[in-house]
Amino acid sequence: MGLPSHWWKDQKPFLDALFAETAGDSGQPGKTGWVWLSEQQSREASARIQSTEESEEAPLGAWIPAEAHEACFEMLKGVVPLATRGELRGDRWMRKIHNPTLFGDPARPEQLWIALHETAPPPLWIPAGTTADSLAAAFAPYVWPETQDPLPSVVGLPRSVRIFLGTETEMGADFDTIVRFFQGLPMTDSLPWGTRFVADPWPDHPTGIALVGAGYRMPENMEQADGAVTSITMRSRRLGAAISISTQQKFCVLEVRYAPIAHDSILPLLTQILPGLPKGLPSDMPADALAVVARFRGYQADELLGFVRNPEEEPSLGYYGMACLATMGDDGAAVRTLLAELGGRGDPRQRDLGYQLASIARYKRFLHEALLRETDADKREALKNALRP
Repeated sequence: MGLPSHWWKDQKPFLDALFAETAGDSGQPGKTGWVWLSEQQSREASARIQSTEESEEAPLGAWIPAEAHEACFEMLKGVVPLATRGELRGDRWMRKIHNPTLFGDPARPEQLWIALHETAPPPLWIPAGTTADSLAAAFAPYVWPETQDPLPSVVGLPRSVRIFLGTETEMGADFDTIVRFFQGLPMTDSLPWGTRFVADPWPDHPTGIALVGAGYRMPENMEQADGAVTSITMRSRRLGAAISISTQQKFCVLEVRYAPIAHDSILPLLTQILPGLPKGLPSDMPADALAVVARFRGYQADELLGFVRNPEEEPSLGYYGMACLATMGDDGAAVRTLLAELGGRGDPRQRDLGYQLASIARYKRFLHEALLRETDADKREALKNALRP
């Protein structure tokens, strides 16, 4: 089988060495598990990707918001599919299949790029370097569906990011519909669970009866613990990060718990293509978790607090409510300060927002005292009404 990159006009010398190191017999995986495509196969894959993306049912909408589609279409022009790992089981319920693909990009020829699925847009591609070792290292965190290794324990995942999505009204759906939308994303697993379970109740590699019976167990495994904030958790499809969606007073919060990755971050390009991406995301987030985060406009706590404390920002119950939730810690010091600021604003509308937000957190007794102490006397009655259970 000939090297498929010979028709790539900006061919780099490292491709010859990489092909020699990783390619086995014709059409068979080399030591890294990649099957190099012939020129004909590569052209067919390229045409398939282009036609799929240009159709009315283009999968880009499942990966990334519409504001980035035009840029993604432009980036796909001229890219060359070089190798694949074949169709792999992508989630535990056999509902989604992955087709990881190695791409060459003449616009970014300094290295190769891994797409966790053939249809993933270029901003979500993982930098793979130029050698067999760098290719193996870049894909190593995402190899789980090809192995029988256990998934990482949810309670042991060391990193966490919280993103505030907005109200159910702003998102145009109730909580159950939002959860189903997350379940349908390309990079989430199909088996969710509720707060009744601390650990993931689903088997790592369900087979036989466990696989067939997953649908019957779904309602039981999605049950909520008494008194807990309503929350549903699911895994990311490749690395096993925990993706949790919760609702409190109809404000929706996304939390991602993950193990950090060592490959170069995909954030710089993703941020450039998608200005609406939450600000300040950590550079060690894995690509499959970022693919979930990138699908929505959300806000991290610092960004929200910046909006709220900006006197020129138009008051919005959505921003203020999410900021209120963002500051709720064990001691409540930050939310005390924030709500006191709102209650003391000169703009009547902002003060009224402060009172409405107080009602969100009325179960915390310290808020009553702090707000009553720092609010003008003529507004205290309105505040008491807002705080009344």
